[in-house]
Amino acid sequence: MKRQDGIISWRNFSLSYSGISDKGQIRKENEDDFLVMENHRLFCVADGMGGEQAGQLASRTTLESAAKCMKYLSDTEDATMPYGLTADMLEKPLLASVTEFANFQVNKKSDGGTMGSTLVAAHFSEDNLNIAHVGDSRLYLWREGQLTQLTEDHSLVYELFKLGKITQQEMRDHKMRNVITRAIGTNSSVEPSLGHIDVQAGDIYLLCSDGLTTMLQAYDIVKTFKNGSSLSSLAESFISQANDAGGRDNITVLLIAVKENT
Repeated sequence: MKRQDGIISWRNFSLSYSGISDKGQIRKENEDDFLVMENHRLFCVADGMGGEQAGQLASRTTLESAAKCMKYLSDTEDATMPYGLTADMLEKPLLASVTEFANFQVNKKSDGGTMGSTLVAAHFSEDNLNIAHVGDSRLYLWREGQLTQLTEDHSLVYELFKLGKITQQEMRDHKMRNVITRAIGTNSSVEPSLGHIDVQAGDIYLLCSDGLTTMLQAYDIVKTFKNGSSLSSLAESFISQANDAGGRDNITVLLIAVKENT
């Protein structure tokens, strides 16, 4: 199990975070991973695929590449452009560049194979929270007692749900629930979904792999938030509940709580 906790200063806020990645009850290895870049206020979750070793390599490469690209784009003293980061990427929003660079690196290591990864990234910029995602790892917002899903899965079952062909319950149990329609590294190019949101004191952001959301429904997540536990206890509770429900997949949760400095 991987675990990381900390506090970051941002504007007139403090950002407390707690992340846990657990292999679950069925899988032999953990192909999930998460990244926290405190100096750059970047938070990411990746869920690798392609078999145990390939999945681990894919998620690790995705996050290492995201960190490398973020560091280069944010640290002006670094004059050496990483191989694979092209001039046209530099003209795009920062998280689009980060995602496309990660895609290049994973695709190169895949060498025509089926290795790939999801990615959900949250970056606290100078003004707001910027979001990018590829695949079915998610970002939720807990604000004033309401849960909002800020990302839409790039998956076959989510497309069927949007078309009204299946229900949310059927999404969780569907035999094709693991088929994603967009991933890091499976093709030479990728188009991330981008977004942004204004941040408020009291917000809690949840980044997670589908190992959580296939085991717990939205009302389970709401109930857990309403218990009002500490951030680390919330993270532990999410992992425990997903495992108690069967833990069919690796489970990763990364929570960020926003508090106004006084």
